[in-house]
Amino acid sequence: MPKFIDLASEISNLFNPQSYFFEYTTDLEKLIYAEKTFNTFELFKAYYNKENFKFDILKLEEDDRFIGFQQSNGTLRVFGTLENKDIIYKLLDIVDNQILYAHIHSKLDMILSRSNKYRTWIRRLGEIPSYVKVLDNPRSMSERDKYIIDLESMPTHQHLLKTDDRLWFGACAEMYFSKLYYDYIPEDKWKKLSNCKSNEVLENGVRKIILYDNFDEFENPVNRKKQWDFRNELEIDKVASRLKKTKHNKA
Repeated sequence: MPKFIDLASEISNLFNPQSYFFEYTTDLEKLIYAEKTFNTFELFKAYYNKENFKFDILKLEEDDRFIGFQQSNGTLRVFGTLENKDIIYKLLDIVDNQILYAHIHSKLDMILSRSNKYRTWIRRLGEIPSYVKVLDNPRSMSERDKYIIDLESMPTHQHLLKTDDRLWFGACAEMYFSKLYYDYIPEDKWKKLSNCKSNEVLENGVRKIILYDNFDEFENPVNRKKQWDFRNELEIDKVASRLKKTKHNKA
């Protein structure tokens, strides 16, 4: 976090966004939030340096594209909808050995794998693929909400653990995993992954896995199989389920 301004500044120079949306907490006890939008990074930086608040989110925005920085419990999370891979790779290079995990994927597939709303799928994709499981909606109030999507039938669904090591388990076109994951999934299993385009360990010890190059081809049956093979070979759903149960039992 002390280096956050330098990180944001460098990415800003590469991205050259139109605006900077800043959300912050002014009173931690009363949880009073505020937000501001700046036209230049210099204006944001001047405000950031002189005020006393808790940083929550900074989004560098240009039309419908953005890259965001979110602070939570001393950890920096980066998210966004950029199509420029060079900026993403530069960001990964800057944070280097501080990476816990990272994933890059199709925006549309990411939206679908996070939404169980039947209407969202029809509106976004035009149809429900045959492999996707459709369930009756027990909370349906009308014919429009008669069904919901079983996200577990999606190979790109995610399990995001919000406690302990705060790990992410999912399957995307391109992924990065720190050595911490070996505490939960043996390193030998990672080494044996074969149905992917690339599986390598970078100089900083982070494992980089590329399932396929063209993110728009997420509905390609070959790529869907790569996503499922990745999940099944590492048994990530079993691991995530066990970690969630362990945390529930402790509580």
